[in-house]
Amino acid sequence: MNNDQAPAVLPPLDGPRHGMGAVLGRLVVGLLLLVGAGLTAVIVPLFVMASDNCFEGDARPICSTGGQQTVAFLPVAAAVTAAVLTVIGIGSRRTAGVVCLLAAPCVLALAWLVSLGIAGA
Repeated sequence: MNNDQAPAVLPPLDGPRHGMGAVLGRLVVGLLLLVGAGLTAVIVPLFVMASDNCFEGDARPICSTGGQQTVAFLPVAAAVTAAVLTVIGIGSRRTAGVVCLLAAPCVLALAWLVSLGIAGA
């Protein structure tokens, strides 16, 4: 085959193509996740104030020391974890990057659910 002849069928691509749209999408999703992580770290620990109406012998989870510490520290740890996962997800074009971007909101949602479960029970 010489250079004047084009192949009848194009060869398959070796892998997924990552264009500007994919990069922009990862950046937008990443920035939204980082904002969510920041809000989680700032707002959710305030749920510990649900223990203000606790009295002696109250059996609610938020009235225990462990419950209060969980509500105060779990969201901060989850926010840091989600931020690290997000940065890894933004920087990686491999499957691990997508998995990290999908795991970050799950970590944040879990922190919200656990904290609301303890504070609201």
